[in-house]
Amino acid sequence: MKRFMSITLSTVLLAGALAACSPKDEKASSSSENGKDSKMSISWFDGTWETPVPEPGNEAVKKVNEKFNVDFKAQYIPFDLYTDKLTVKMASGDIPDVIGTELVDANYVKWSKQGAFLPLDDYVNKYDTFKAIPQSVWDAVSVDGKKYGIPLYFPASGGKKPIIRQDWLDKLGLKMPTNYEELKEVAIAFATKDPDGNGKNDTVGLGLAKGMVYDPSFGAFWSNTWYHKNKDGQLIPGQISKGSEEKIIFLNDLHNAGALDKDWAVKPYNDVFKDFNAGKVGIWYEQPGIDSGSKPQSLDIATLRKSAPDAKIEAIPPFEAPDKSKGYVSLSGYYRIWMLSADMKDNPKKVEKILEMMDYMAKYVPADEQNPDNEYFDWTMGGSGKGYNIADGAPQPTEEYSKYAPLALFNQKQGGWIEGEKSMEDYEKQTSTLESKEFNKNMVSMLSKSDFYVTPVGRIHSQVYNDKMPALTEFATNELTKMVVGQRPISDWDKFVDEYLGRGGKDVIEDVNKLLKENKIKGEWVKAK
Repeated sequence: MKRFMSITLSTVLLAGALAACSPKDEKASSSSENGKDSKMSISWFDGTWETPVPEPGNEAVKKVNEKFNVDFKAQYIPFDLYTDKLTVKMASGDIPDVIGTELVDANYVKWSKQGAFLPLDDYVNKYDTFKAIPQSVWDAVSVDGKKYGIPLYFPASGGKKPIIRQDWLDKLGLKMPTNYEELKEVAIAFATKDPDGNGKNDTVGLGLAKGMVYDPSFGAFWSNTWYHKNKDGQLIPGQISKGSEEKIIFLNDLHNAGALDKDWAVKPYNDVFKDFNAGKVGIWYEQPGIDSGSKPQSLDIATLRKSAPDAKIEAIPPFEAPDKSKGYVSLSGYYRIWMLSADMKDNPKKVEKILEMMDYMAKYVPADEQNPDNEYFDWTMGGSGKGYNIADGAPQPTEEYSKYAPLALFNQKQGGWIEGEKSMEDYEKQTSTLESKEFNKNMVSMLSKSDFYVTPVGRIHSQVYNDKMPALTEFATNELTKMVVGQRPISDWDKFVDEYLGRGGKDVIEDVNKLLKENKIKGEWVKAK
């Protein structure tokens, strides 16, 4: 997720830069934890995107210490430095009580297998918020059948989805596209029929950036996920599927018709956001949760309406695929994981204290209850006038949010994630501008009516996949880019697939499908309620 998180996540200020306690200090504090008035020492090591990193011993930490009767020793590292710091920390053997990470990666699996983390299966069912986490998410953080991490649940139907200039459709007398042929007609018209009315040929039909970002898949059938099967009944990567071939043909048609930016293959995706906000792109991508203020990686309707006062943005529903499926690919369902040190295997009281704190801070608060009258919300947010202020009927974190708000030490969203999909409905109420409220309402409405495909690959851990997939993805991206811009004929499709398989794709497919079979996991659809 990283920088793709919605504006709601930008309110987060993870706190604490206290140094993790040394083995000597930890042993001393542990020996006194059975005393009646002693405070249990808890060391915590995690990354943050926030700058500056909050200072140690702030008011938020003091509130946590007082409420839970602990000595909370946290150290946070900027995420662009965190991976290296975490590797050094783990190699030192001086493992803090709690270690955070963004996603399951090869190191997470390796360290779990090596016994660095504590299996949590015997604990998680004691806490209501953990019980609400879907099995697919628990599978993702499980290694060899054991839960080694507490995932911070995240709405699985979120993420950036296609959006369109509805006012351009209206001006040109076009309908919302429902398939790739209609989308092609719309995109070409947006690029050639002067939808902004300035008399110049300066608009782009479909936004696309280098690395083929964002992948213009209008449903799971055309995505890069593991949805299709080969002649042997094995699931295969989306890059080599028939759905991908159809998508590449579509993009090549757009390229030839001048409906893509001529420099898209070398253009950073941040620049496409700038172009869309400047009123020059007709079809792009965004997720629910936007608010006011121009940001490098988000739609800013206020800025857009400076040059296009009548601009109206709508979400594009997923297309119906040839196999009659109709829906997007689900996100992983989590963002952030906390692991507990295996050194606490003989200290269940400490484990339970840590999980109690995580559980307490994850409780969901509906948007209409996010105010000073709600004691829980007010405390977690650091108090009205200190950690937040009410502006336009919604809580807005102050510049000193991380100094006062205990929530900043634990969570990623005011009001919590644990209700999952339901929490997305709060975006409309949590935003401060009318145009953002309208967009968030429309986007969530579309997503609530959509089915979502849960990819099975995120629920297993294949070392072959981890070793070979990055190079395969790079190879596929380069070759498919060549096909779109005409440097390689699309008639080479079967040859491209053979090259992909020969570069290790066959090995990845074999190992992934073996693990899926062993773990009795398969791709599945979650139907809209």
